[in-house]
Amino acid sequence: MNGAPLWRGYWHLLASASAAAFVIQINLSMVARLDGRASGAYAILMRITVLDVAVTIACAAVAAIALGHAQKNGEAADAIEKTCALALALGTATATLGYFAYPVLLSALMGDAAAAPFVGAPIFWFVAGAPFRVLANTQGFLLHALGRGGSVLAWRLTEIPVKVGANVLFMNVFEFGFAGCFVAGFIVTGVSSIWLWSRLKPHGARKLRIPEPAFTRFFLNGTFWEALRVLSPQAAMLFSLTLFSLPWQSGDGQRLDSYAAGQTFMLFILGPLITLTRFLAIRLPSRSHEDWTTTLAPVIRVGAPIALTAAIALTFGRDWIGATFYRQHGDWWSVFVAALAFSLPIRFAGGVVRGLALARRSFAKVAFADGLAQWLVSPLLVLLGLSANRPEIVYQSLIWPEVVGVFLIWRGLRTASEAPLSVSWPFKGPVR
Repeated sequence: MNGAPLWRGYWHLLASASAAAFVIQINLSMVARLDGRASGAYAILMRITVLDVAVTIACAAVAAIALGHAQKNGEAADAIEKTCALALALGTATATLGYFAYPVLLSALMGDAAAAPFVGAPIFWFVAGAPFRVLANTQGFLLHALGRGGSVLAWRLTEIPVKVGANVLFMNVFEFGFAGCFVAGFIVTGVSSIWLWSRLKPHGARKLRIPEPAFTRFFLNGTFWEALRVLSPQAAMLFSLTLFSLPWQSGDGQRLDSYAAGQTFMLFILGPLITLTRFLAIRLPSRSHEDWTTTLAPVIRVGAPIALTAAIALTFGRDWIGATFYRQHGDWWSVFVAALAFSLPIRFAGGVVRGLALARRSFAKVAFADGLAQWLVSPLLVLLGLSANRPEIVYQSLIWPEVVGVFLIWRGLRTASEAPLSVSWPFKGPVR
């Protein structure tokens, strides 16, 4: 796994994730054509279902890492059957919780009267699709781990026109309205999970299998920490936005607007680096530890210059980007993008280090290191910078938490590397 095949697998994963995000934008644009506050209700519903998103991402990542380790023991089929069964169970648990929680949260944010048309059937069909969403995403990651990313990308690209057609059918032809978007999602995702299972069959998967307690504990523990790691930066971002929105004596609305726009831009810029972490975490475990250095060589050789070039381009183009795409200008925008640009090489190194740690199944250590850095360092810098009305202090929060997080994870890897490479595995004996 090096050179062109390695990067082809990475681009398959990145393109698949981008296509999945595009489906959400399609849903929003089609819902916006309905009367009333449908678009706002959809946007709020997507915001309050972060637990659904976190479980979906975490479950898929842990399943793919488990499969990678199982491949070295010749137990790929066994891992596929067990992880898919657990994914379906976690999706069902998430749906049950969401069925009771989402109506309450939606009403609280929109007001009972405004939320009334969007509670009931829409939420029922949304939560009904949760088991299939978690299962289908897990199946997709398993295929990426098996080197079948092309099949996943083909599915994602096919899903776009199918979802558009299903939306039109259920929202307009059958006149389900707002609920029709979620009925369509339920059906499309259900069909997708069946098709993805057919792609896994050539790899020995035959039926969903209830795993033994040891494997279940490993899987649930890993999913918990990964879900926490997914949720932590979102919560930290929301907390920082709250700090910006407080009535600081020397503040003004332009600071908040620039910061909010910058956070949106940052999510776009960091997408490829987040994908790199996921890709390394799911592809490295299938190889022996001795081969990891060889595997990572083309990643660093190609990725490091790209990260440095992107940093330089952002530095010189930050004012043009702000004026052209976000209607932002001034120091609170310019310094944000400059700090983000400076952090890119560090974040590239962080993506590689996190991928290595997750491939070793150090889920709790990575979540703890990232959470500690985000919540201990970042709020302090934001508070100090806002009090002094100094963007160059505030936006150090884009740099130093990443430095601290990467250092802690790297130190953990160095400590682990001093121990024997054999690790306990809940299948059959040690993995070496």
